[in-house]
This record gives sequence, C-alpha cells and structure tokens, in this order.
Amino acid sequence: MAKRTSSSRPRIPKARRVTRSPSSRVDVTRGEYNRIIDILNERNVILNRLREGLEAVEHMCDIQFKRMAQLQADVDEIKRAQERMKVGP
Repeated sequence: MAKRTSSSRPRIPKARRVTRSPSSRVDVTRGEYNRIIDILNERNVILNRLREGLEAVEHMCDIQFKRMAQLQADVDEIKRAQERMKVGP
C-alpha cells in the first residue's frame, strides 16, 4: 500500500458541534450564548479558508487550461507545417 505524503498545507479544522438543549427551555444563559457565537465565528473562519482554497484551485485550473490551449495551438501549427511540407514539390 502506498504511503501518503504529508501535505505542506495545514488541514482545515472541523467545526465543533453545538450541544442541544432540552426543547422545553426558552431562555439561554450568557455562557451558552457566548459559546454559540464562538462556534459560529469558528465556522465562519473555516468557510473563509475553504473559499480561499477553492479560489486557489480555480486559479490553478485556469492557468493549466490556458497552458493546454497554448500547447494545442503549437501542435496544430506543427501539423499544418508538416502538411505543407508533404503537399509541397
């Protein structure tokens, strides 16, 4: 089995779960409220990091597609030149 190589990029952490309170409760303590806000802020950080990662991947794909298009144009030019040499005198 192949070994996994360690990535130089840090892993994106998973968000903590919010504990469910009994459904009969309607009030929230300040500590519970602060904990929920902290968890939501953590999730926001995680989502922002995911967005940044996705943008980086999209940028790399865009560059690769441009390179492939340039290579295809070069190959087509070589093929046309080869055909001209065959058709020539």
